Amino acid sequence: MAAGIAAPAPADVSREMDAYLTARTRLGGFSGAVLFAEGDKLLLRKGYGYADVARHVPYTPATRQEAASLSKMFTAMAAFKLRDQGKLKLDDPICQYLKGCPRAWKTITVDQLIHHTSGIPDYETRLDMGSADYMDFMRSPKATARIYADARHRPLDFVPGSRFSYSNTGYIVLAEVIQSAADEPFGDYVTAALLKPAHMDHSGMLGLDKRPAHLARGYTVGPIDWEKLLGGFALDDGTLVPVPPLAFTPPAGDAWLYTDVDDLYRWSRVMEGGELVPPAEVREVYTPGRGSYGAGWFITHIGGVLSYEHDGDLPGYISSFIKLPGSRSTLIVLCNLDRARLDSITTALLAIAQGQPYDMPVQGKPLRLSEAQLTPLVGEYRSADGAVLTVSRDGRLLSASLPGRYQGDLIPLSPTEFYFPLTDGTASFSLGKDGDASGVDLHYDGRDHVATRIDASP
Repeated sequence: MAAGIAAPAPADVSREMDAYLTARTRLGGFSGAVLFAEGDKLLLRKGYGYADVARHVPYTPATRQEAASLSKMFTAMAAFKLRDQGKLKLDDPICQYLKGCPRAWKTITVDQLIHHTSGIPDYETRLDMGSADYMDFMRSPKATARIYADARHRPLDFVPGSRFSYSNTGYIVLAEVIQSAADEPFGDYVTAALLKPAHMDHSGMLGLDKRPAHLARGYTVGPIDWEKLLGGFALDDGTLVPVPPLAFTPPAGDAWLYTDVDDLYRWSRVMEGGELVPPAEVREVYTPGRGSYGAGWFITHIGGVLSYEHDGDLPGYISSFIKLPGSRSTLIVLCNLDRARLDSITTALLAIAQGQPYDMPVQGKPLRLSEAQLTPLVGEYRSADGAVLTVSRDGRLLSASLPGRYQGDLIPLSPTEFYFPLTDGTASFSLGKDGDASGVDLHYDGRDHVATRIDASP
């Protein structure tokens, strides 16, 4: 909370969050469940949209969803629990636990797998997540085994421990290490050591049994134009396309978890320190290494406020788990629409919670502007921090570029106001007496970023 800004009343937070999410859903931009709590006080716990569009099954807080990379916080903790039980050490070489360990892995430690410093290449980068090749590969019942076998024959990206590089493959290898050290199947161990003691009774491991009950179907957006995207559409009007389920075969340590917002909130409380995870171990988990990555959590700052967080991303599903330790706040978002603007959603919800400015979703009717209307807006604009924004023509559209920050098209909503998809915000031009633009206000995340024209002519 910024100095001098009073904390909003809980009822106001609940009402504004609900209004924001309802607006997103009505525009076709959200489907899922959201939970926000301050300590043990729930301010929002609600579902939006559909768990199954075709059958009009509503998405509720009790709906389960594939949680993708949120799984990593549990996989990492499983390694810690084995350490606590004396069954492994974090600085042990992983080859101590793996049969036929490749020579390239001889110096990799358990800790390096946890913190993404092992150098083992990421399979999602190679397969291009969401591509046709990726879907074909990941729908195979032997996908996890093939990923592990393939990794054993690939050279490392760098010397282990020398730098950070996020690797889903590394967490698949970590699950193999955990399974070996525990001397029991990975799923059995994480269930007994973590899920059951945390009372996460609606959570489990994908691929162990038949499809879990009350599991949301995943969706993406089919062919769509700007008019429909900005004007809004009903979630059940045929725009959403079901994503075929992937075949997660244990031990897929990178993305094995299905869960609901209530169970994740239970885990949030566990990670404040207690019998299952003692305070000293909580501090260890949240100690950042290279890449600001702890043990299954990114350690970052949101608006200057310390945060522990992780996102999940799979075809059809996205998720976010954010803890703000200063206020003991927890934000959990599970969404079964992979094209939802998750960053914009979480940014707005946290701004609401902190009494900060935020934006409702942009809505409007795209226009087709003439060359005569676009040309006066082309030019260079200097922002308050000295950065130069370049606005140029890109066919019948304008494009905005700020080096090192963003580049993308501007979608006209009026002759002077444009939607900027990259920031999920707007660009509003001010015109001078000569009819040329004199400045531009890029507005996103509830704030104005004003730049003044510096070139004499377009």
